[in-house]
Amino acid sequence: MVLKVGVFASQPPCSGGRLLLKLMEEIKEEYGDQIEVEVYPGPCDHLKKYKIDVSPALVIDKDIWTIGVCPSKQTLKDALHEAGV
Repeated sequence: MVLKVGVFASQPPCSGGRLLLKLMEEIKEEYGDQIEVEVYPGPCDHLKKYKIDVSPALVIDKDIWTIGVCPSKQTLKDALHEAGV
């Protein structure tokens, strides 16, 4: 099963968004085809779908995990593990 991860960042990304995008690149390298990362830059319809009004934000398997902050790498790995990876 491939776990879907949505990353929401403003365009251009704020400092938290830049950190989250960089972190997701590292995570993609570590987890390979176990996760599918979708990046949603700037205002988009997906923000309304999840009722997110602050970025950066992270959605894992349709659940909102963080809003307004970039989690630590370990926190993100724990969240992915909890979600089934």
